[in-house]
Amino acid sequence: MKLAIIGLGNMGQTILDGILKNNILVAEEIAAADKKFAADDFSLKNKYPGLYFTAENKEAVLKADYVILAVKPQIFSKVLSEIKTICDDKTIISIAAGIKRAFIEEQVPNNTGVVRVMPNTPALVGEGMSALSFSKKLAEKEKTFVKSIFKSFGKIIEIEEEQMDAVTALSGSGPAFVYLFIEALSDAGVLNGLDREKALKLAAQTVKGGAEMILQSKKHPAELKDMVTSPGGTTIAGLASLEESAFRSAVIKAVSAAAKRSEELGK
Repeated sequence: MKLAIIGLGNMGQTILDGILKNNILVAEEIAAADKKFAADDFSLKNKYPGLYFTAENKEAVLKADYVILAVKPQIFSKVLSEIKTICDDKTIISIAAGIKRAFIEEQVPNNTGVVRVMPNTPALVGEGMSALSFSKKLAEKEKTFVKSIFKSFGKIIEIEEEQMDAVTALSGSGPAFVYLFIEALSDAGVLNGLDREKALKLAAQTVKGGAEMILQSKKHPAELKDMVTSPGGTTIAGLASLEESAFRSAVIKAVSAAAKRSEELGK
């Protein structure tokens, strides 16, 4: 086995789907471990034929070179303590929010590589943004393999460990802030006479299109904003109202509050 995935919830399955759809590995090279696999109603075997399933975390780790810990922060320490003595010469990849890479490195053998990754929920539709922080023990070929996994369901960026709280707040929590904005745009459309379905579609596609304009054009958001804003027109009237309501300040405060909370959870 090349890879073990511990935890096959939404994000674990998203990672697995990306790997298989992009032919990074075949099912026979992957082991999946989750306590729920011992349940009578376990049904994922039909979805992933060829995959090795086990309810025992150690069994999966022993078979793999790379181990993805796709478990919630609340049980992360318990899972790590269960497998830490059998991680020699393996690469541990953690996607748990708030769990610092240094904490993992202290628990595992010295020859274990550690990668901390913060993906976000748009990964479920192939539009994820994942930030990766590598320990210095990883060779370039190992980094390349790990990057290929997270590129399979979105975009990636490599960062320093100390930047992870900011990433957690910005791209980890950020989708919730965007959903709130889309909901507000939709509500405004309904207030001004649109039916809910049309308003929501207009709002969601507008946000999606605006984001794609930034990514493809490489232009600063202020420049793109000015392209939409005519003298004395409707857009500048709306922008003036947002400034009056301290819109940008509210967003900055929200991200900063989320970053602070991420830092607290990591202590």
